[in-house]
Amino acid sequence: MERRIMVWIQFFLLLSACFQVGSTSHNVIKWDDEEKWQNSEVDESQGDYWNFVQTSGTQFVVNDLPFYFNGFNTYWLMLLAVDPSTKPKISEVFQQAASVGLTVGRTWAFNDGGWRALQKSPGVYDEDVFQALDFVISEAQKYNIRLILSLSNNWGAFGGKSQYVKWGNSAGLRLNSEDAFFSHATLKTYFKNHIKKVLTRVNTITNITYKEDPTIFSWELINEPRCTSDPSGDTLQ
Repeated sequence: MERRIMVWIQFFLLLSACFQVGSTSHNVIKWDDEEKWQNSEVDESQGDYWNFVQTSGTQFVVNDLPFYFNGFNTYWLMLLAVDPSTKPKISEVFQQAASVGLTVGRTWAFNDGGWRALQKSPGVYDEDVFQALDFVISEAQKYNIRLILSLSNNWGAFGGKSQYVKWGNSAGLRLNSEDAFFSHATLKTYFKNHIKKVLTRVNTITNITYKEDPTIFSWELINEPRCTSDPSGDTLQ
């Protein structure tokens, strides 16, 4: 399992190297009202720029200025940040992404059980891995990259809903379906506690509580959710 994960990480590191295609300006703002900013570039070095992204109609905005979403997916950042030998890759990825105008990255804020687990068992966390996530978030801010943080996985990689079911069975629940993740009260409590733990985490580098950090563009409850036992979708919703 560890070898397979590392192979995938190496593959995505190779893809990330493709970001090095030169420098370009980003977050170019165009307004219909010529009295306001037109063809101007947001100065992200200004402290007041780094506020929460909000919505205005169908537009993402920061301080009432349009925010353009150019995204990339790098689920493995926290895992690499744990290891001192691969930790510098985090800065490289964000630097490369920023150089080509990417503004939002998506990554995992979970790893349930198994290798380099963030949550080793319900409510039990590895502080070293949490500090690795702290580093990912702080580096994203340094390069003006916002983050989508995913909190669980539909699939077995990195634990996800199947790991919650295993934890439930270890506690004597006798569950026979991974879809129990969506409906069983105990598993829902496990997951809600994980969400609370992450949202109330105080970053050891920036000293900012995660839920109060504008670096976090949005939260994703679960990656690619499926509940095949209920085709109606009611359980999933």
